[in-house]
Amino acid sequence: MTATRMTAALSQGLTLAWRSLVPLRNNPGQLLGLLFQPVFMIVIFVYLFGGAAGGDRAGAVAYMLPGVLVQVALMATITTGMNLATDIGNGVFDRFRTLPIARSAPLVGRILADLLTMLVTIAMSLAVGYAVGFRVTAGPLSALAGIGLVLLMTMALSWGSAWIGLVAKSVTSMQGAATAVLLPLTFGSSAFVPATDMPGWLTWWMGVNPVSHLAGALRGLMGGGPAAADVWITLGWSAGLLALFFPLALRAYNRRVR
Repeated sequence: MTATRMTAALSQGLTLAWRSLVPLRNNPGQLLGLLFQPVFMIVIFVYLFGGAAGGDRAGAVAYMLPGVLVQVALMATITTGMNLATDIGNGVFDRFRTLPIARSAPLVGRILADLLTMLVTIAMSLAVGYAVGFRVTAGPLSALAGIGLVLLMTMALSWGSAWIGLVAKSVTSMQGAATAVLLPLTFGSSAFVPATDMPGWLTWWMGVNPVSHLAGALRGLMGGGPAAADVWITLGWSAGLLALFFPLALRAYNRRVR
């Protein structure tokens, strides 16, 4: 693909991303869910679980909020596949096929739209975290690098979600399959609790779990702690997932709309 065609595909993808975001204006329930999900997660994990783990709310906030941010962002990738499955069922992509646009533009637009909504979710998580006592003690550039790392991993997983949505038979089956993959990754990680007090087999799983490294990298980048090893591991996982799922999603999309 030439540079001109890539630029055109990106421009078309941005246009379709805006098309995907416009319905939020007419669906306040979906927008409120997007904004208030971080509130519920922070209340549950920080106040309930954190308080039960010793009553040190300040320590719980510092440790758990980066994990909550990661968990909320990764679980939000499920909507990518659900929206694609819905669009295919409604015949939207059949109409896209008749337009003079790049074949990848609808997929790129869906991913970009979901990344923008994830930015809103992350901003809301940080705002609620600030209200309950979380503070970014590292520099602003380090904190922005942490947010960028979360977006990179969510983009890679969004392509995986897109692939599942394109091969699933229905929206319900897509949601079930994606949830079955993400729940062990998010809750079976050190995003919320350290691995030191876990059984041996669970400690091993937490050590190799990419979500553990993403949460550790974000915790270090925002809190000023060691983060280099977790950052590099997260970059490697993101590149590997993107290299795997991007071509799979394009192939599944071409198969569904031809």
